[in-house]
Amino acid sequence: MDKAYIDEENSQAICCWSAPDRKSIEELFTQANVHVESIRSVVEYK
Repeated sequence: MDKAYIDEENSQAICCWSAPDRKSIEELFTQANVHVESIRSVVEYK
């Protein structure tokens, strides 16, 4: 995990991960028993 944020309005933690591809994150989520449907793609602006 690179960064984490809190969406206070929706009472939700949001974690940012860097990975070579979506499949890598899906495998990690599956191992952690987290629904892969909760994965969202984002664009980071610096």
